[in-house]
Amino acid sequence: MKIFSFIIVNYNGIEFLKGLIGSLQELYMVSAKKESINEYDKQDDVWEAIFFDNASTDGSAEFLRKKCFDSNNLRLIESERNTGFCHASNEAARQAESEYLIFLNPDTVIESRDLGILLSFVKNKADKDGMMGAVGARTLNNDGSLQYSCRTFPTIARQFYESFLLAGLFKKSKIFASYFMTWWDHESIKEVDWVSGAFLLIKKELFFSLNGFDEDYFMYSEDTDLCLRLKKRGFKNYYFPDFVITHLDSAIALRDFTKREKSVWKSRKLYFEKNHSKMHARIISFFYFCGMVKRAFIFFLFYLFTYRRKNIIKSFNYFKVIKLYFSGL
Repeated sequence: MKIFSFIIVNYNGIEFLKGLIGSLQELYMVSAKKESINEYDKQDDVWEAIFFDNASTDGSAEFLRKKCFDSNNLRLIESERNTGFCHASNEAARQAESEYLIFLNPDTVIESRDLGILLSFVKNKADKDGMMGAVGARTLNNDGSLQYSCRTFPTIARQFYESFLLAGLFKKSKIFASYFMTWWDHESIKEVDWVSGAFLLIKKELFFSLNGFDEDYFMYSEDTDLCLRLKKRGFKNYYFPDFVITHLDSAIALRDFTKREKSVWKSRKLYFEKNHSKMHARIISFFYFCGMVKRAFIFFLFYLFTYRRKNIIKSFNYFKVIKLYFSGL
């Protein structure tokens, strides 16, 4: 039995997979207490990576097929259709042969090489009382800046602050900037509400005791939902900054910004329907709509004063999100 299984759902991410697999293959174990790894004779026994390819059309499946054939640590599951992130993650996790699952986005690179740092944390600190839920890593953007990968649970008030730009204007405010926690430096271990599914560690047994990710979500908000269910059962979710990844989230988003934003909007509404009420969901959706309109007009005004093409494109994209959402496309 291995210690860690990386679960990676891929859909047309071939330009990112080489970097991710390269970083996976450089992982080793040195920092954990010896007694916790002395049953492993080889480093290859410490981790595995299971890729679930969601019917990619960019050559990803062929690339992964070859990589998995050449490696004892890599496995591939191929789907005939795009089943969404949650279903794919659950299916891959069922085949994991490890104590811990690490859900990892395909557009990531693991910067920390020593898995012992992570194992020591989850074995000796986070889970000392048996109530460890999900664990997130320090996440960086491609330019090395911090990506806010741990957050507080969304509320109507926090959506209002985000939609009406108060969070961006008052980044050091514990009230207005509470959702992304930008008032905090993210340099220390902290118990948090939820961690991003770009890197989410959880015990396999615990994950399936909650029936895994809720497959009513196609993509987005499933990580928030999982962490909320953990919290409701008394488990603690942690941010662990000593293990570092880079997440190229903006690269994925720029492929089709409008479809991504529409999907985020829909999943946020579903989250509130499931965990609060339909009235909460309607209010959240209205605030999200207001935020889209506000950003569209702001970038249109920027264009009028600067005549920069990128501003009119951004304005058009925000209006397009609204059209896509209400047209049901």
